[in-house]
Amino acid sequence: MKKNTKIAAIDIGSHNCRLMIVEKSAKKKKVIFNHSKPTNLIKNLSFNNEFNSENISNTLNCLIFFKKKIDEFKILNYRCVATEACRVVINPEFFLTKVKEASGLNVDIISSEEEARLCLKSCKIHLKKIKQYGVLFDIGGGSTEITFFEPDSDYLKTTSISYGVINFEEKVQIYGEDLVRRKIITHFSQFYNENKSLSEKFVSIGSCSTMTTLCSVFQNLPFYNPSKIEGFEMSREQVIKTINYINKLSVSDLKTHPCIKEKYKLLKSGIEILLFIIKVFPIKKIITTHKGLRDAIIDEL
Repeated sequence: MKKNTKIAAIDIGSHNCRLMIVEKSAKKKKVIFNHSKPTNLIKNLSFNNEFNSENISNTLNCLIFFKKKIDEFKILNYRCVATEACRVVINPEFFLTKVKEASGLNVDIISSEEEARLCLKSCKIHLKKIKQYGVLFDIGGGSTEITFFEPDSDYLKTTSISYGVINFEEKVQIYGEDLVRRKIITHFSQFYNENKSLSEKFVSIGSCSTMTTLCSVFQNLPFYNPSKIEGFEMSREQVIKTINYINKLSVSDLKTHPCIKEKYKLLKSGIEILLFIIKVFPIKKIITTHKGLRDAIIDEL
């Protein structure tokens, strides 16, 4: 009988750094450590295309802590990936060298296509609810991926745009609201028009904090509870109604809301992007998931 093995997945996101450590046996897997920390790596990147020293320092300190946990659990098998922030920065090699020197971790900068593939794989349990073609959307810190897929097949067509919950407002400051709005709508519309023959209405999977927060607010949860969120279905009308409710709240109300609090600015930006998606794509309902890249990486390891 084989012994249990411990494996780890690290996601260096544009907003959060995340670590998951799993003990895996032949029959099951058990999460033994799970941690997420905001480091805002992509913050202000829109203005000069370079990471600032504070964001690099925050990210490095987080990754040093992650490496200590990996060593503590005696893990040899891990994968560490970086996404949009490292895809668009002018000198990603500088950052990767800093990470290697500080923590010893090896980092893969993955493409938006690979990110979409892993994201879809992470929520495979929900694909059985979708009979034909579906749409997956992931509104991240620095980019938004939208993917058309067909359950139980290799069909996957994806697009990515460099607007997320952190850099959306930055780009509005640089280019103006009208230009940003036109760019996002044009990008989404072109992608939809290329694929609209697949179905008249799509069931969607929302894999992002914007959707999990909306789901929490809709259910009037007293705190963020993944067990109440994972797989929860909301109709298009329920999503829009919840967005309208949030948009009417004052800043004070947002800050004191148990499911929103200090992340209200990020939620507002995420809602803006989600409204573009809803406007372009004929989505009839959204299946909410809090799963992400780490879950898929663990499965593949």
